[in-house]
Amino acid sequence: MAQVLKGTVTDFPGFDERADAEALRKAMKGLGTDEESILTLLTSRSNAQRQEIVDAFKTLFGRDLLDDLKSELTGKFEKLIVALMKPAWLYDAYELKHALKGAGTDEKVLTEIIASRTPEELTAIKHVYEEEYGSSLEDDVVGDTSGYYQRMLVVLLQANRDPDAGIDESQVEQDAQVSETRHVVVY
Repeated sequence: MAQVLKGTVTDFPGFDERADAEALRKAMKGLGTDEESILTLLTSRSNAQRQEIVDAFKTLFGRDLLDDLKSELTGKFEKLIVALMKPAWLYDAYELKHALKGAGTDEKVLTEIIASRTPEELTAIKHVYEEEYGSSLEDDVVGDTSGYYQRMLVVLLQANRDPDAGIDESQVEQDAQVSETRHVVVY
């Protein structure tokens, strides 16, 4: 039986959003920024906990944590921390938009997000995508892809699959064998 993994960042035990908000404020206050403290704290909290820290920061200090982080950090480190602070569905919508934007399509990003999210997550992502970018995710996918790949993505975007359906290991093995025999190259 295949082991199903759902991410490695779990809720931090003994989580206290107020204490974390205060620690982040302290790391950004005064001369210089304690980037190590920011990184250590934020990467050891789940996305849901980071969202609670955002709310606590606003309540305690009347300031927007994301704005403060952007003003204190630079470069790739800033980009990483800002990405960590976005709610998961907003970050997914952002990544999908950029995978479809410009010349060429980043099919790895499309496949990773669209094929691995639950129907509920896909519904939220589609809603946020339309709110943020003023267009339908499905329409943008159809405009940037083609063939069987396009059809697969559109079917997945319908968010109709059963998230509790088990994996039939024998069927997986059989499908892999069929696929392998179809792709044998003879020289």
